[in-house]
Order: sequence, then structure tokens, then C-alpha cells
Amino acid sequence: MFAETIKNTPATAPDSAQLLSKLFADVFQSFMECSNEVQVAIRNMVMIVKSPDATEEERDSALATIAEALFPSKHSGDIGIDFDKDYEEGAPPDINRVLQRMEQEQVGFGERVNAILESKNMTQGDLALAIGVGQPAVSMIIARDCRPQKRTVEKIANALKVSPEELWPGIKED
Repeated sequence: MFAETIKNTPATAPDSAQLLSKLFADVFQSFMECSNEVQVAIRNMVMIVKSPDATEEERDSALATIAEALFPSKHSGDIGIDFDKDYEEGAPPDINRVLQRMEQEQVGFGERVNAILESKNMTQGDLALAIGVGQPAVSMIIARDCRPQKRTVEKIANALKVSPEELWPGIKED
């Protein structure tokens, strides 16, 4: 896409390629300064942005995640909100209940996926190949480093030949 943008820039704007190259250099430098884990997360978000199956809402969310990862704007430069840290003291009971439920859902999901992988003699790499992502992305989802989207849970369920509800009880199918 970057090459197409440069190629399609009118000849009357000789500095356009240089300007775009400078912009790319700034973005690429920000990417390279990210940790390996954040780089993997950015790559996963790029896959969502480029996916023909992604909804507009998913694309917008992925783009916002990329922007925040590359150019953190809040939370003292930390990316996103660390619910555990931000709410560790004095959180309202309803927030604590939601956080506990989210944690339980993710723990249960990872445990169920691991158990099914083992029962089917599959590896995380096999699952990654079946759903079209890298093995590190599967590892991050199972280890609760990132919360999978509903669409991802459905892809994993399909690859494992189980219902999405079996992996994530309470997920509502459309």
C-alpha cells in the first residue's frame, strides 16, 4: 500500500515520496522501539485491519490499538489501561466483579483450549496454522496476554471442531 501511495502521487508533487518516506521512517522507528510482545500485538492488529472478514468496528479498534501502541498518549506512557494496577485499591465492587469475571473467563478459555489441543494431539503451531495466525499469537491468547475477539474464538472453535460455547461459555453466537 505504501508503494502504491507513492506510485499514485501526482508528478507535480516531487517531494511527496520523500514526505511519505519520512513518515514511514518515523512510524517504523516507533515500531522498532516497541518490545517484541508489542510488535507481535501490532502485527496481529495489522492482520485485522487488512482482513476482508473484519468488520468496520474491528478495523477501527485495531487501528486505535496500533496508534496507541506506537504513540502512547495516556497512562504515563504505558500502553492501554492496566485494570489490575489502576483499580487495585478502592475499586467499586461492581468494577471488581467485572474484572474477576473477565479473569475467570480468560483463565477458563486458555485451560479449555489447552485441554482440547492435548486431547486432539495438536500443538499451538497446528492451531495457529489452522486459523491463519502465528504461533506467538495463539500463545498470547492462551496465556491471557491478550483477550481474543469473538471472531477469533469462533475460528479456534471451528479449527478444534467444537462449539464456541464449549471454549467460552456465554459467548453469544450471531
